[in-house]
Parts: sequence; structure tokens; C-alpha cells
Amino acid sequence: MGGAGDSRGEQGTVGLANKPERIMPEVTSLRVLIVDDEMYAVMGIKDAIDWRGLGVTDVCEAYNMREAVKILERLPVDVMICDIEMPKGTGIELLEWVNERSLGLETIFLTAHGDFRFMQRAIQLSSFDYIMKPVEFDVLEQTIRRALEAVEKKKAELALTEQYKPYYELWNKKKTVLSEKFWYDLLAERIVAGPGDAERLPAEYGIALQADAKLLPIVVSVENWKRELSTRDEEVMEYAIRQSVAEMVVADSRGEVVQTKHGVAAAILYVSAEEEGALRDCVGERCGRYIEACGAYLNCSVSCYIGEPVPLHELTDRYKALLALEYNNLSESNRLNWLSKQEAEPAADPRLPDFGPWTLLLENGKAEELGARLGASLRELAADRRFGASALQAYYLGFLQMVYYLLQKKGLSAYRLLQDAGIPAEAAPRTLEQMEDWGVRLIRTVHRYLFQEESTIDRLCAYISEHLAENVTREVLAGYVHLNPAYLSRLFRKEKGMSITDYLLQERMRIARELIESSTLPISDIAQSVGYSNFSYFAKMFKKVHNANPQQLRKLSGCSGGAAGGWIAES
Repeated sequence: MGGAGDSRGEQGTVGLANKPERIMPEVTSLRVLIVDDEMYAVMGIKDAIDWRGLGVTDVCEAYNMREAVKILERLPVDVMICDIEMPKGTGIELLEWVNERSLGLETIFLTAHGDFRFMQRAIQLSSFDYIMKPVEFDVLEQTIRRALEAVEKKKAELALTEQYKPYYELWNKKKTVLSEKFWYDLLAERIVAGPGDAERLPAEYGIALQADAKLLPIVVSVENWKRELSTRDEEVMEYAIRQSVAEMVVADSRGEVVQTKHGVAAAILYVSAEEEGALRDCVGERCGRYIEACGAYLNCSVSCYIGEPVPLHELTDRYKALLALEYNNLSESNRLNWLSKQEAEPAADPRLPDFGPWTLLLENGKAEELGARLGASLRELAADRRFGASALQAYYLGFLQMVYYLLQKKGLSAYRLLQDAGIPAEAAPRTLEQMEDWGVRLIRTVHRYLFQEESTIDRLCAYISEHLAENVTREVLAGYVHLNPAYLSRLFRKEKGMSITDYLLQERMRIARELIESSTLPISDIAQSVGYSNFSYFAKMFKKVHNANPQQLRKLSGCSGGAAGGWIAES
């Protein structure tokens, strides 16, 4: 929110209303550094890439680590394209130096050597990508574009963090006061006020109210945050919401803002008999400005629910009526809602769709048609005044049951697929818009796993080839493709004609044979690279597959490198 001012003295609220314009992250130039000991490689990259199209304004070059360090000490760099094996310091050492200083750039490694140790260290150092030479320039350009986008995203997040940083300081200094406790307990029904308590009861908590004073309740509900927040950040931003409600909605009127146990901010305005008419006229305007300010400065969507001035003993009931109004608002966001303008709801529930035919659409791969039906159904129900929060919950559960049925039928893990869709099953949608977004994403996720172009087994085999050195179990593989283990075993045997265990053995021994015949690596190292720490067991499995022990095959290949790298060879 930028530099937050304190416009309400001791209450410590933030000067949200006084901001003349939205603070945006400062637009900066993008700089790329190319590091390679081969001059022609550097010049080739400089000439082949459309830097202007990528938004890059400056391309620097260095031919060893020392030159690169001098540039990095002098200039901010966003993306570094770096060779690994260079004189005067490797690319790995250069990235270690960068990380020690937290320079915040993204590194793309280019190398002609596919050494697994280099790749492993590059991953540990959080490099952006690792590309083998020779590289096609359009592939490199796309990688650079993604790296620059990652840099821009981090810059935007940093700017936003700085924008609401003042709230951390205010939040840490925040102390519970008696008046807040009174209103919190009253709305939570821990305190019960009677008709004769309007003056006496508040006075016990240091609140001065006239016997004939009325109270105007306003509920402020955050509908969604426009960026993902950690739990701590969300708590801080909720504090910012309360502080800005006090500044812009309560403003120069007397009143209090409290975070209730129901998760909303409640503003309570003290209204004298002579103020009632004028205050009611201006409170809508205040709330409208506040909604706009939240979208601009706090990156969230909010709605305000405005009640009517009532005596103290009627406040809790009026607050509960506003909560019900908020709970049943499924389609209207970023707007004012007046309790006095609401019509009585019919008692009957709306009729929900028959999800049975929808299951057939999804099972037959008609994801687009099902998504269209979902949207049309929700739009039809939005016009039905009976369609409230309880009906949305029933709709959600019916849709979820349909998906669970199909996934169980196909042997897929529903829990894992829901995670992959981006919304856990327990996070039920609260609005029609959220329901449609959730439903469409879930439809697409299920469709992708049922009808993907690359088969599940092909994906599994690719995963196995990349993790041969690890302890690859059936459960690990089942988790990777979101299938239960028993179903995966049947599917694998049907497509490959062998069990997963036999396939793992064949792949490990195939790679081992290639390395024995074409390299001088010690056989012990080869055994470890394909997942065997016990050489005797490796030799036994190798002979079982290839009808020859590893040492015999090494001698026949003509490659020298030691019989077994320190182990005693078997005859």
C-alpha cells in the first residue's frame, strides 16, 4: 500500500483514503548477462535472439567467471545465460557466488557435457534451466522469456510486499481494548443486552452511549484475494481491512470496527437521534469508495452489507440478518447490499440438475460440452431467488459425487486429482463464480487423465528412465500418475507385457550394458548409477539378463577402466 499514514491519531489507522492514485511497481529495464569462454557462442546468442521482443534493453557479455563477477558487482542483472566448464571458475562456482549474495537473478545453464553431477548441483543451486548444446535458438528464446517472466513475477511480489509492509508494524503494536472486547462478545452472544442496558452496559467497558442512541451495523466481507497469501500475510491483510474500514467507513463518525468470530469485519456506527437521517444518506457513499479502494490498494474484492439504525438490544439480531445476507450472496461481488431492500425468500428449494447424464459426457470425453452445461446451469440458478448458500452446497456435493463415481470406476485417485485441480475437496466454493471455475478446472483435469495424448504408461516409463538411480517402488509410481497401485500393475502388464518390477530390471540392465560397453567408468560407479549399492547383487542381476557378467562384457568391449572399481570380480 506504499507509505501508510496515520490519519486517525491513536487508533493507528492507515491513510488509505488519502491516496491520490494506485501505487504500481516501478517499471525497470531488463538486463541479460551471457557468460561463455567461447566468443562465437556469445556472439551467436547475442545476434540470434530477439531481445527487443523480450523486453530486454541491455545484453552484457563475459568470457570467464572473473569478468562476470565484475559486471554483477556493478550492474543489476535479471537473467544470466552461463556455460558450465570455463577457465578461471566454472558456471557452478559462479552461481554459488551469486546465491551467496542473494542477487535475485535467474540462471540458465548451457553446456555440451551431460554430467549428472553438474545437473544435480545446478538443481540444488536453484538454476532456472539446464540446456544441452547445441541448442536451437527458438528454444533458448522461449526459455529466456520464461525466465524473464519469473523475474517480473518476483519483482511484482516484492513490490506488493513492500506496499503493505507498514501493516506489519501496526499489527505487531495492536493491543486489545475494552471496547473491542465488548462489541466482539455482544455479537458473539457472550453478552446479552436488554432494553434497559443501552447506557449502563457499554459504560462498563468505557463506551459512552446515550440511552436513546442507535447503532448502525455494517458487515464487510472479503470475497477473494487477488494474489496467493500465506497464513501470516492473510492475518496482516485482515488487520489492514479493519483499519481501513475505520478510516473510510466509520471516518469522522463515532464508532468501532471489530473482527467477529464469523470471520468478517463489522463496523458499528453510533447514531444519535439528530444524526440518523444524514448518516444513513452518506454511509452508502463511504462504503462505495471503500470497495473501490480495496480493489486498488489491498488487492482484494469486498462487499459491504448495510443494516438499519437499531437500539443496542436489537443489534445482535440485526448483525445476524446481515450475516445471512452475506452467506446467501452467491453471485454479486464488489457491491453494496442494503438489508432494507431485501425481499423475503420463498421457502421451497430450487431444483438441482440431474448429474447422471453429466457423468456420461465426462466419461465419453465431451469436456467442453459438460463445461458449457455447467455454466448454463449455474446462470439459470443464479436468477432463482431460492438459490442460496445451502443450495450451492448441495449442488457442489452432487457434482463432486458425480466425479468421485467416475474416478472410482476408472481406478483413479480422486484425492490426488482434486489436489491437481488446485482446490482441495474440503474447500467448497462460496459463490457461483467460484463454483464454475472449480467445476471447469476439475472437468479438464479428469479429462486430461482419461484422454491425454501421451498414455499413462508412456509417462510412467519416462519417469522411470529419469529415476533409475532411486528406489522406485510401485507405490511411488502409482502416486506419480494418480492411480491406485493394483490398477496400475494390471494396466502396465496389459500395455507392456511384463510387470513393473521386470521392466525396471530390464531398463537398469540396458543402461548398465550401454555404459559398460561405451565408457571407461568403473563398473561399481555404473552399478550405483542404476540403483545398485551391492555389487554382487548387481552382477547377479546383470548376468541373469545378459548371460554374461559385467567384467566379461567390459573385456569384450575393449574399454579399460578397472574390473570393478575396487570390488572383487566374480568369475
